[in-house]
Amino acid sequence: MLDLRLLSRELLDRKDDILDFEQKESDVLDKYREKLPMLDTLGREANARLPLYSGSKILEEGPLFKPFKKRFVNRTEATDWALEVLRGKTIAAVDGSQVFASRRYSVPIGLTQAGLVVNKHTGTDGFSTDYKMSLITPSEFEAYKGMSAFSETPVSLRRHELECGQICKFMRSSPGNLVFLDGSLVLSFINELADETIRKKYVDAIVNVLKTSGETRTPVAAYTDMPLNKDIVTLMKKYFGLPPVTHLSDVHLIRGRLDWADRTRVFTSDRDDKGRENKSVLDLYGQYRDAVAFFYIQASGGLPSKVEFPKWAYDEGLTDRIADVVRAECIIRPGYPDIIHRAHEYTAISQDEAGQFSRILDHFAAVNQIKIYKSAKEINKRST
Repeated sequence: MLDLRLLSRELLDRKDDILDFEQKESDVLDKYREKLPMLDTLGREANARLPLYSGSKILEEGPLFKPFKKRFVNRTEATDWALEVLRGKTIAAVDGSQVFASRRYSVPIGLTQAGLVVNKHTGTDGFSTDYKMSLITPSEFEAYKGMSAFSETPVSLRRHELECGQICKFMRSSPGNLVFLDGSLVLSFINELADETIRKKYVDAIVNVLKTSGETRTPVAAYTDMPLNKDIVTLMKKYFGLPPVTHLSDVHLIRGRLDWADRTRVFTSDRDDKGRENKSVLDLYGQYRDAVAFFYIQASGGLPSKVEFPKWAYDEGLTDRIADVVRAECIIRPGYPDIIHRAHEYTAISQDEAGQFSRILDHFAAVNQIKIYKSAKEINKRST
């Protein structure tokens, strides 16, 4: 039980510390926002003055903010526009879910699945789904040294591999169309993983997505709602010699500067997320190190969202097509791409389903005379 009186007292005791932090961040934010208009004057030639790991590089010329020139009188008009944008196109999204290995069992077994949801806007075919599922068994947990036998990492890795596999499957079966990834193409979080084998497997899967995208000429749009990256902030810090920041992100920097459906110019990612061996995650991408482009777009009434996509799609003039599909999807389901929501909805493993997995596992073990012991806590939960 949460003691609300203690919580209120703790907040009051820490108020000055919180306010002091907020003031410091506000002062730094003002310095960055003063320089923000100067980004309009920087073209690709400015990249020569930027060092490696500058957060991002300039790709698209022109002003930082690109207005969406079409405006709608009412929702009906907006919906008509969205349906026209999507008419005849096949749009897909991939998402995954998992059940981590439980310490309430003596044997580590995890489960993950990835769902591909496809919407053919042809007026007849509608939605279709395709699932891939995988168990993560004890030997797979044991394969990674220095890691707990019940670590979540092998399960999360398998989910990532299944998701990337589903994206590549769609690209090969429906070339030239658009597929959404709920997440990022730049896997900064893997620098926190100690196991080099796991980091390599994460990178191999996402590089295969970029490779397949280029080979099939099928754009993948990695969509992040409320991202906290500092890619433009880092560029400004490096180019203008601004003070370092702790928590200032790109979306807080540009907050309030975009009307609905407006986007920023396009940048390429050069993220400064150096970890082990003083390398960034993108250094592990080989020939695809500089192959990830991105823009921010105001898709809701909150903070802007981030869209990453392969640089080849920008080079071939597909940026506005990608942005329009994002806008259309965010009209169908206000504020968030409908196709990603459906992928999450169709793929998520509910708490009840996780319980069913445990019961099926119990039955399987009993039938096959496999000794899987359960903790007293788990047995007690089942009996109440």
